Amino acid sequence: MQRDVQFNGQKDWRIARYAIGGIVGFAVLAQVLVYVSLVALVDRPYAAAVVGAALISLLMGVPLIVLAATQFRRAQRLRNQINHVVAHDATTGCVTGRGLVQQVNGLERRRQRGGEELHGALIHLRINNLDDVGAAFGPAWSEELLQFVASTISTSVRRDDIVARTGPASFDVLLIGASEADAEQVSTRLTKALSAAHFSADGSKVDLELSVGGALFDGSVDLERLRRAAASETITVAAEGTQRVDFVRLPSA
Repeated sequence: MQRDVQFNGQKDWRIARYAIGGIVGFAVLAQVLVYVSLVALVDRPYAAAVVGAALISLLMGVPLIVLAATQFRRAQRLRNQINHVVAHDATTGCVTGRGLVQQVNGLERRRQRGGEELHGALIHLRINNLDDVGAAFGPAWSEELLQFVASTISTSVRRDDIVARTGPASFDVLLIGASEADAEQVSTRLTKALSAAHFSADGSKVDLELSVGGALFDGSVDLERLRRAAASETITVAAEGTQRVDFVRLPSA
């Protein structure tokens, strides 16, 4: 349904009045400054004109520059806030898939500038019974479960690891600089923490049904390949019915 926007004559007239007042004030001030400079330098009209122009530029230009700089800083803060909102998931507070891509792009730029090779791992985790929890207890409990799992993951990984929610029921953990032993240690700690965690929905205990897989990389970060490899590994692990997380190593880029 289309809604007509009413004309606010009083507000629009106030804006026009301020604009006209500013123009008139500027013109009056310019005339006053020119007159004062001519009186002070009556014998040197050229110098008086130069001084008058300089005073007008100083008194009117400086406030405009300060105002423009202030507005620029406000716009920059707003842009940073918007980027933060876009790059972080509202439900869990984790980085979003888009935010993860941005961080990986930043890592790649630093790698290209410094000439250093990157290595590490990506752990992919999926909550298999998230939809079942939502159907049984309501969507609010699905969000509670997501927050619970995200919090458990964040407290189980290293400080510099990046935890991202990359799907409705999936998370990715990017471990930059991790060796295979480091990745296995983090994944073991993570799976143990999730297995030992107790989640209750509306007073009923819910057993977490998770699939976890991982991929190792060397050279550069090909995020799409890492995701596909790690997600494929989760399917293999789920089919085997094991708790151990096996890592597949991608060919060096």
